[in-house]
Amino acid sequence: MPRTTLAGIRARDSDRADACGMLDAALADGQLSADEHASRTSTAIRAKTFDELDRLIGDLQIPSRLAASPVVSPRRRRRSSRRWVYAAVLVAAAAAAGGIAGAVANSDLGPSKSVPNLTTGAGLHFFLDEYRAEYGDTVADELGLYPAHAVFDRPSSGNARQSDSYLYDGEFDDWGSSSTRSDDEKSFDLGTVDQVAIARLLAGAPETLRVPDGAVEIVSFRYEPGSDDGPPTISIHVKNAAGHTGHMVVGFDGEPFDIYPYED
Repeated sequence: MPRTTLAGIRARDSDRADACGMLDAALADGQLSADEHASRTSTAIRAKTFDELDRLIGDLQIPSRLAASPVVSPRRRRRSSRRWVYAAVLVAAAAAAGGIAGAVANSDLGPSKSVPNLTTGAGLHFFLDEYRAEYGDTVADELGLYPAHAVFDRPSSGNARQSDSYLYDGEFDDWGSSSTRSDDEKSFDLGTVDQVAIARLLAGAPETLRVPDGAVEIVSFRYEPGSDDGPPTISIHVKNAAGHTGHMVVGFDGEPFDIYPYED
């Protein structure tokens, strides 16, 4: 696959998920060994730019269902317009299925205890309780919730200029090496998240984003890049079996900022 022309731009959570989907397909049809798949997948989850994703999938044959995804087609990486759509969010039972396309499938990662789907309201509540019990606080620099695991960065203990990465899959483990925090990098308090409001948004996300039979695959918590004084946000990404996707960006209180529904 030729290198993309916009390789230096930042990758979204949905782009990392698409890259993981390609890696899963490559494992299934014999392009990658189990070890290669595990290694590339762990790197894809942490990728920051399209250039990093290109290096992981550039030598692979691309499944037809992902041929138009932004990680393959640079034309789709930037949208010329931003449509605001507000849809009523139903209070319903959170979906029990769905997830990132095999982000840790067939690897050696696995929960040591029963973990609920972390992309549901119940899963969010469970994770925050576990996080608080482990660290004694709910401070983080960035957090990504997937159905069966979470990946997050938090300030290093005793060193405010350093950030450590962790994986949660029923237990908390180190995930990669420490990194230096920039002077303007900010932490946020997950304890300020309105769990009831976010649970409602998660339950209604497939309908709101016009993704029939979709499921929430990634929920990311972070400060938006380039937002000097803006609040931390939550991005909710939905995908269905047909590859239709949509996502919304909301505040920790559940207030919608941007909604990008699926468009034919």
